Formats: sequence, structure tokens, C-alpha cells
Amino acid sequence: MPAYRHIDPAVLFRATGHDLEMFRALSQTYLDTSPAMFARVGQAVRGGAAQAIVHSCHTLRGTAALLGASALVARLAALEQLVRHQGAAAPDWLTETAALVAEVEQEVRRSMLEYTGAQE
Repeated sequence: MPAYRHIDPAVLFRATGHDLEMFRALSQTYLDTSPAMFARVGQAVRGGAAQAIVHSCHTLRGTAALLGASALVARLAALEQLVRHQGAAAPDWLTETAALVAEVEQEVRRSMLEYTGAQE
């Protein structure tokens, strides 16, 4: 089984109290809700609404943190800080982040099938 590059399933597994059924249920919840959360980030970035960018990034960041998606968490946190200080995102930020979100989602799907907790 290839290593996970964009998530750390052990983070969510520990958060569930080592309950594999809950791990899978929360993973599915992420998959069900993350597209809409990222869409809100995208709308805010395209609209240049600083407060909405910060809020939508913060919401998605909290959810991604439960998955151990540290690169995505760091990217969202960096945008929050940038917007707080400069008010806007770089033009390519959204495209690059969309690719990272897709990679996280792919690994979450794989972890639901493969992760057993024995990897800790």
C-alpha cells in the first residue's frame, strides 16, 4: 500500500477513539461536505470578499485538520493570514488549492477502503 502524502489517517483514527466505523463515517462526511466548503472558498476568493475568505478558509481548515491534511491546512491558514493583512489572494491560489483538495479527497477515499488502524 503506498504511503499517504496528503493526509495522515492516524490523526482521524485517534480522534475517533480508534473506532474504525466512526473513522469511515467521518471520512464520508468530509467527502460529502468538502466540495461545498471549497466552493464557498472559491466564491469568496473570486468575489474578493475578505471576511468571507477568512471565514470559509477557517471552516474548511478545521475539517481538513481532522484528517491530518497538513499541507491543505497550512495553505488555508496562509491565505487567511494573507487576506487579513493584504486583503486578497494571489490569482493562481485557487487553481493550485483545488488540485490539493482533489488529492486530499482521493486519499480520504483510499483510506476508507484500506486503513485499518494497524498502521499506527
